[in-house]
Amino acid sequence: MSARKKTEKRKDSARILIVDDMAINRTILSSMLTTLGISCDLAESGRECIDLCRKNSYDMILLDHRMPDMDGVETLLELKEIFHKTGVETPVICHTAALGKNYVNLYKAAGFADVLIKPADPGKLMVMLMTYIPDGGYEIPADTEKKKHIEAELAALPAWLKAVPQLDLMSGIKHCHTASEYMDALAVFAGSIEDKAADIERFEKTENWPMFLLRVHSLKSVGRLVGAVSVAEKAADLEYAGMHEEYGLVHALTPPFLIEYKKMLPRLKKILSNKELAAEPIYDEHPGGPERRSPELERTILFVCDEHGIVSRGIIKSLENEGFSVINVGDAPEIILNHRAESSLLLYYPTGDNDHIKVISTMLAEMCRDDHKAFCLAGEPLDIATARDIHDRDYISSVYPRPINLDKMASDMSGYFDLMTENRRTKTILLIDDDPDFLQIMERWLRDAYDVDCSHSGASALAYLDRKRPDLILLDYEMPGMNGDTVMRRIRSNPANDRVPIIFLTGKNDKEGVMKILENKPDGYLLKSMPRDELLDALERFFQASSASFLMSSSNSSAGSGLEK
Repeated sequence: MSARKKTEKRKDSARILIVDDMAINRTILSSMLTTLGISCDLAESGRECIDLCRKNSYDMILLDHRMPDMDGVETLLELKEIFHKTGVETPVICHTAALGKNYVNLYKAAGFADVLIKPADPGKLMVMLMTYIPDGGYEIPADTEKKKHIEAELAALPAWLKAVPQLDLMSGIKHCHTASEYMDALAVFAGSIEDKAADIERFEKTENWPMFLLRVHSLKSVGRLVGAVSVAEKAADLEYAGMHEEYGLVHALTPPFLIEYKKMLPRLKKILSNKELAAEPIYDEHPGGPERRSPELERTILFVCDEHGIVSRGIIKSLENEGFSVINVGDAPEIILNHRAESSLLLYYPTGDNDHIKVISTMLAEMCRDDHKAFCLAGEPLDIATARDIHDRDYISSVYPRPINLDKMASDMSGYFDLMTENRRTKTILLIDDDPDFLQIMERWLRDAYDVDCSHSGASALAYLDRKRPDLILLDYEMPGMNGDTVMRRIRSNPANDRVPIIFLTGKNDKEGVMKILENKPDGYLLKSMPRDELLDALERFFQASSASFLMSSSNSSAGSGLEK
């Protein structure tokens, strides 16, 4: 549905305003949009954005959050005043970098229509266009590869499964990604039908509404994952009626719902006989599969330097003596990009005029931000000051003005390398959820990339944390005994665990529920209904952003140990 309050005659071409203080970001976005036949206006500040919006009408605004002078939120507030006066509510999308990836709902709560992560993914950008400019004005490219993948996975499913009327197989494949993953998830779903149906029936008859709501809530989430769309929607209706204390409606809807739900079991019996997964238990501390080795980093430094005198030779020799392989390249952008993927650390020796130094420093800082590498500067103090005078200066880990202590620089580089190596080890995730079906599916989705432990309750999770410290906790909100909010407050009240990041993984997506969850500032918020690949992508982005923050905070805190900042 369009976010506009007034409809206007559709123009031949959609018109979008791109607001970003970084020229390269404006160029990338405008290039992607113009290939779709979209007209773009560009602004490099919040003030320029406001001036353009007073003169022009746009179908969408892509607004950077981190800008000098006026940030994205300040700009949005002024835009809202313009929209109120004109009566046209233009959708404003927050275009944010790595540090904002885990606060999507906070941006939405601030008034943004949606969030687009940098660098923009063409597919996700296309989804934004179709969502917020549904009446066209652009060319929709055929997503051939994705369509072929879904068709291939659907063809790999057994023929008998296609005859089960309650299943939307395409929805199941979209959530689980592959036919094999889908069959595994469906086996878990089928294996619990008998027990869950009995629980729902018993809790409805005894009017144990808290437990009834928990059961239909968990069934709603798992049903959506496996494409049991009708069952999931009817479970959602029961949950809504129960939450609003319409118990007469609950009593009326439950019997026909259970008939439809239980009819699925005989139709899915075949999957249970072929899958040991359906009977596989999940324990409160479940190892995440065979031991894996974390990917190893190469001890390689990209040294960007056009100076070929005694200082640069001394830097190279010192780093090589520390065990690093040094790739020395000139400070031309095309040369640097050719070697981007070959290094684990980056060192820049700025020379030349100020404009050139700022261009190169900005590019290198963006590279290190996106690739989660340490970025260091060495050279003349005035040149270093110029190189640091950029928007992304927070991503500069250390500076070494002449005269350079080469031994210290080499030692610091080893320290940064050790930090990155530690941060790239296989991470441990603790899943906390009272639904064993959901735990089982999630554990299987995650265990190829992470060590996964599972807890059925807040109490068992707290006991687990007395013995072990995970790298991340994925926490359900609605649980018996202690709900997720209570569990999070208990975890953070313990100094030994208060720095363990917590992301809510929940089916709760109403505005009131979301705001309540966000009151205590979790480290993220994800929905149970999200597809497998989106979940894995979100977790990878979270750990990448954490890695960058960890490296930056470590470099800042190391000033007391002698790092020159």
